[in-house]
Amino acid sequence: MSLVHFILSVRTPELPKYKCFKYSKLSKTVVNLSLLATSFCFSQECDLRLEGKVLDLHDNSPISAAVIYVEDSNETVFTDDNGVFVLENQCTQKINLKISHLHCDDLYIGVNLNKTTSRKFFLEHHIESLEEVIVEESKLKKLSSTAQSYVLSELQKDQYSGRGLAKALEQISGVNMLSTGNVISKPMIHGMFGSRVGIIYDGVSIENQQWGQDHAPNVDQNAFDEIRLIKGAGVLKYSGDTPGGVVVLESRVPKIADSLYGKTILNGMSNGRGLDIISSWTKSFQSGKYFKVQGMIKRVGDFEAPDYLLSNTGNDENNISFSLGQNKILSHWKINFSFFNQEIGILRSAHIGNVYDLVTAIELDNPSIINPFSHQVISPKQDNKHYTAGVQYSKRNQSNGKWTAQYSWQKNNRKEYDVRRGQYNNKAAIDLTLDTHNLTTNYKWDGSKWSFDTGAFLQVQDNYSNPYTGIKRLIPDYIKTRLGTYFTASLSPSNDFSLGFGFRYGHQNNQVKKYYHNSRWRTENYEERLGAFVIRDGAGQKLVEQRLIFNNLSLNTGLKYSIQPDLKLSLNVFHTERAPDIAEMFSDGLHHSLATIEYGNPFLKSETTQKFVINVEKQIGNFRYNFSPYFSQGQNYIIIEPTGFELTMRGAFPVWEYRAVSSTIRGIDLDLSLQLNEHIKFSNNSSWIEGYEKESKTPLINIPPFTTTNQIQFSLPNWKSFLMVLSSKSSLRQNQFPNHNFETSVVENGVRMKKLVDISTPPRGYHLLGMEFHWGPYPFFSDKISVSLIFDNMLNASYRNYLNRLRFYADEMGRNMMLQIKIRH
Repeated sequence: MSLVHFILSVRTPELPKYKCFKYSKLSKTVVNLSLLATSFCFSQECDLRLEGKVLDLHDNSPISAAVIYVEDSNETVFTDDNGVFVLENQCTQKINLKISHLHCDDLYIGVNLNKTTSRKFFLEHHIESLEEVIVEESKLKKLSSTAQSYVLSELQKDQYSGRGLAKALEQISGVNMLSTGNVISKPMIHGMFGSRVGIIYDGVSIENQQWGQDHAPNVDQNAFDEIRLIKGAGVLKYSGDTPGGVVVLESRVPKIADSLYGKTILNGMSNGRGLDIISSWTKSFQSGKYFKVQGMIKRVGDFEAPDYLLSNTGNDENNISFSLGQNKILSHWKINFSFFNQEIGILRSAHIGNVYDLVTAIELDNPSIINPFSHQVISPKQDNKHYTAGVQYSKRNQSNGKWTAQYSWQKNNRKEYDVRRGQYNNKAAIDLTLDTHNLTTNYKWDGSKWSFDTGAFLQVQDNYSNPYTGIKRLIPDYIKTRLGTYFTASLSPSNDFSLGFGFRYGHQNNQVKKYYHNSRWRTENYEERLGAFVIRDGAGQKLVEQRLIFNNLSLNTGLKYSIQPDLKLSLNVFHTERAPDIAEMFSDGLHHSLATIEYGNPFLKSETTQKFVINVEKQIGNFRYNFSPYFSQGQNYIIIEPTGFELTMRGAFPVWEYRAVSSTIRGIDLDLSLQLNEHIKFSNNSSWIEGYEKESKTPLINIPPFTTTNQIQFSLPNWKSFLMVLSSKSSLRQNQFPNHNFETSVVENGVRMKKLVDISTPPRGYHLLGMEFHWGPYPFFSDKISVSLIFDNMLNASYRNYLNRLRFYADEMGRNMMLQIKIRH
């Protein structure tokens, strides 16, 4: 008799349940042969537990009422309101699950159980209605676990669709607009601008000549679904050298469904007699593939101040972008391309020929040149072209991790046209081409209590300054290489407390070739420190080639604590190190769009800033406030300021030079809102800031004055599709400013005399009143249509802005009425 037949012939008392091979159906064995029988069985008891949580793939929100089906045992359970399900009494084996939910693709997944386990499962949760605008989800998406972030609503985004990114962000407390005329503007956060404010779009830092005050970001904000901002250097994933803050523009991933949808906006404006059309379309498929295209055409003529025309201030803009990709549960790839093209007129009267013209402009109430209205843009002007292309791939794994790799290419061509004669009449005075290649990779992991994000980056940048302009090159040729790594983590032991920390290390290698005229070489005594780098000497100038190395480390840490359900406190501490821009070190010559001579400082070191930001958020019934004081101090803080004037072959021009100081900047941002009743809401945002040199207590240049904006929103009880907004903005005079005035000798009526050139005294404060009317959306065949009527500067106030570099020559633009028609397809 075989051993198996012998075992089967013997009856024994009932034993515990075991999971076995084909003999597992036998429940009774001989006690004294039980050890032998288990050689044919796996003797694990089925007492394991699988606790799972089903989350939305995109925003980690829980999915309730999802169906979990165990294919091996036909067991079915459902997730609760928190997305949690539990499977009890599971055996040691691989179990196969099918997870289903309405508007989701089914997820088939196997789980190896050898102990009680907790797991997260991600579903692709779709939007049922094409017309749904995801505003709240955007607000909940965090740029930082502890720092306060701000999101523009869909209405705010569309309202400023034709007026530029800086104007849109100015609605946020602590954000100002640094401008050159009426079109060129860039965001200033907590008194910092340029390279200290990062602009990130779809994970890529915009790279153009953003160093000058007149260099606006070359990006079309209408190509993105979300505009978010964080004050302070709290996003080390993107940048470690932006103590001012970071602006993040992101495109939303299309839904997985066979659909075609889009949006078209038409803006018409009275001031400048301008018109622009913006249209975006998305085609998505059930397979996860999608294609998006967006474009903008804009034509604006000369703007008008309340009392006169601002000649040659129009602009033309043509933008297009598209992307295609595939969005899957566990993977996503995307290819994108964009082209930004803008031609901007520079106020004709601001293009001075000498210091006497500047004195005259300051003394006169009206511009020296006022021509008839025109849509034509002539010299002086800027012509900016920016190309972007990239490819991105990301993949999730079963342990809540996500790996992403991205390559991007940017090409920026910037031209400035002077008023010239003869063969140079139509030739650019400045012609810069900047090529940038970025390669980044990162891995992000999310746990129930803590998460981390780590990655590495490599950038190679090549700047070419066209030597055939007939004018000395303002910016030299250079090749910049940057590489480094970052790590950020957050810990949330409870719903009331979270802690975040991180670091970013960057190595930067600049290889620069720069010509110095012999006269300035001698004046600045460069021979002692730069003589060893001269590679060519002749024709009255020296060619210097240098390799400059910078190693920078940035750190941040912060905590967020809910003291009470309606009282939240956060504290963030940032340490940033920023290598000086090439322009800050090597600018040399006439900056034509500003009609100033600029000189860099080749001996600048890395700028270091420590910043502290506190945020207190409190809600008392229908009243909510957000109080945010901040303090920063900088070492080798780089500023540019006027130092006098210089005679050239073309005339005398003001001279601006870069230098490094020890700085202190402090301020307070305040946001208030009160819902008076269901139909009336009052809000206010205010910001106060002061900045000065630490040793001398001299005020820093271009620090914004105190500003406050009040707004009242009205809706009608029986007309939910109507909204009226009344706004009032007040900006006080800046009384803290450095004195850079100088004297010059001029001839008036045949008599030579000395004149004070007052380029320091800020203009008086001002008050602006605005009103908005919004109707819709209303059904329009198969679409929905909304209409807005917007009035800016309703009282047609004459004023000048301290943060406008062209304030010496003309007032700001007067009353403007804008009609906006928005069609959602």
